[in-house]
Amino acid sequence: MILSDKEYNEFMGKGVRVAGVTAMLLAAMIMGWKAKPQMGTLYRVVQIVDGDTFFIANRQPIRLYGLDAPELANCYGAEAKKELARLTLNKQVEFREILSEGSGRRILAMVYLDGKLINEQLIRNGFARYRGQGNTVTKTLKEAGEYARENKLGIYSPRCYQMNPPDSNCPIKGNIDHIKKTKSYYLPECKIYNDVEIERYLGDEWFCSEKEAKAADYVKAKTCQ
Repeated sequence: MILSDKEYNEFMGKGVRVAGVTAMLLAAMIMGWKAKPQMGTLYRVVQIVDGDTFFIANRQPIRLYGLDAPELANCYGAEAKKELARLTLNKQVEFREILSEGSGRRILAMVYLDGKLINEQLIRNGFARYRGQGNTVTKTLKEAGEYARENKLGIYSPRCYQMNPPDSNCPIKGNIDHIKKTKSYYLPECKIYNDVEIERYLGDEWFCSEKEAKAADYVKAKTCQ
């Protein structure tokens, strides 16, 4: 059983003791609370969630730090999950630069297997993009991302990263701004149309008509007005 943050805080706030057991210990037992993974200890990977998240044997979710793999529904999402499974599933891994997220229910970490950094391997081979988060291997991960992009690997391949429409009958670019949380579409006559990238691994799409774009909740870009 996993309690929500609200349920956990409410329970902890009562400060009760039951048969000599503190509320903290009781809450931990109810939640299945796990101790934070430690450096120098090996942990077995038992389940792959997607291209950047997995579970270890004590059911603690682990997310690889410094990268983003595509959502499973997006371009190269399934491939990224398969690659993470190939590299780590049922194997013993070590964590470094360990951070807690979400009241400790998920751990962010650099993941190593036999001394090799899994985070770097995924980025370098185009299964994930470098996020630019600061850490001791920032330069390594950044260079891995540049290598994948320059060599058009995985998410940067013509299949997932496109400037020109694969189908001339469907030339409308549907672009998602993940910072502003907006979805805009660009017609070929739009001022910056040729500069708009379609990153299908991030969910960008092509449309054959404005009606189709609007149905998918995209709004005409201001540069097209």
